[in-house]
Amino acid sequence: MSGRQDLISIAMLRRRATDPARRIGSLFVNPGGPGTSGLHMAYRAERILAPDVVARYDIIGFDPRGVGLSGAVKCFESQEQYEQTFASRLVVPVTKAEVTAAMRAYRDYALLCAGNAGPLLPHLTTLNVARDLDLMRSSVGEEHLNFVGLSYGTMIGATYANLYPERVRAMVLDGNVDPQLRTHNGLEYDRQRAAGLELVLNAFLDYCTAAGSSCAFSEGDVRAKFVLLRERLRQGPVVLPDGTQVTLSNFTGRLVDGLSVAAQLPELARSLADLYELVQQGTEGRRESGPTDVGSAGWFAIPAADVAGRETTGETPYRFGDSGQGFNCLDKPYPPAPTVLPVLARLWEHESPTFGRMHAFEGVPCTVWPVHWWNADRFSGPWNRNTAETVLLLGNRYDAITRYDFARSMASHLANATLVTVDSFGHTALGLNECADEISTRYLLHGELPSPGMTCSANSPAFPTVGA
Repeated sequence: MSGRQDLISIAMLRRRATDPARRIGSLFVNPGGPGTSGLHMAYRAERILAPDVVARYDIIGFDPRGVGLSGAVKCFESQEQYEQTFASRLVVPVTKAEVTAAMRAYRDYALLCAGNAGPLLPHLTTLNVARDLDLMRSSVGEEHLNFVGLSYGTMIGATYANLYPERVRAMVLDGNVDPQLRTHNGLEYDRQRAAGLELVLNAFLDYCTAAGSSCAFSEGDVRAKFVLLRERLRQGPVVLPDGTQVTLSNFTGRLVDGLSVAAQLPELARSLADLYELVQQGTEGRRESGPTDVGSAGWFAIPAADVAGRETTGETPYRFGDSGQGFNCLDKPYPPAPTVLPVLARLWEHESPTFGRMHAFEGVPCTVWPVHWWNADRFSGPWNRNTAETVLLLGNRYDAITRYDFARSMASHLANATLVTVDSFGHTALGLNECADEISTRYLLHGELPSPGMTCSANSPAFPTVGA
């Protein structure tokens, strides 16, 4: 915060073009979130951008308002307070007691945010981030904006494009949100995210079946084995031979992690196979003697250090931030009716049996949030202002975080955009797909656009052939 309570400073980090004689301008990058620091993207740009792009642009990373060095919003006074608040909360509560504990934890969280988050909390909207971005553009002497946004960063880009369409020079949006749905119906947005994840999971199981011995989980009826694991975990934790536990919550969260990175799919399959074998052999529970090897099944387990109930001192600085929740609650409209969410959880899991319940409860904090979205300075469209240059969109067909249909929706809402479909698993494509990288590089350097309806193949199959 500055000396004035109505001002904050936005932290920016610039990496100069390595070929200044051929410099094109400044390129702002954002990794998504919301609530994620993007400052060091300036020096991690090679992960998503070709060397030629880094050579010819000054790369600028930044922490959006409320994040990191830009007036970080924190709801907890200590790490211990955070852990105590969420000690009994499960991200996938099933029983009545679990649901009650989760609802209580989220209410307590909202109350702590009201007391501790500070004066920036009501101003955490993507509209304000887009305004900040335009000030940043001007501050580095650029007349037009060059921007690469990943995941939630596509929301920043789409908002900017409709506030300042004449200032868009080059914009790449990868792993797109649905801007219309996100800003008009938070519950439906979350329901569709769950359904999208279910589609990706089903595709993973289908690919595993087709891959045969190249997929460690392929033996027998893959789908039936997966359902058996999920339903077993609904009954309670599986205790592995080394004493660690696999809960439904941790299992579901790790599934999301694994499905979000194409390179992790073989490891995800091995972990499922090892967990299934342990459950089928009845080797649950701690062994007093004998081997305690859990194989890859330990990937799903709760690390012993994270188990709730250890003694706390209340003196450890809070390690995280809460601006991401703030942005979600002001950008995504939710009804102020928390009791609706457990009812929706039961309905959603009929459509999305693995991920529906988890996504329903993600919205609980926003139903009791101390700042109401209808009072916030927020942008909800229209999204059809004609930008000076065409926006390039990338969408993975099997994106576990922002479903492919969201990319198609983004393309339909923006007045001047072209969508490249990447026929791959994983969340976002830049730096992970050679075809998408080549297209984005030609676009950023020369303004070249791909042919309409362009599709990029995956770099490699989801399960490479054994011995290849």
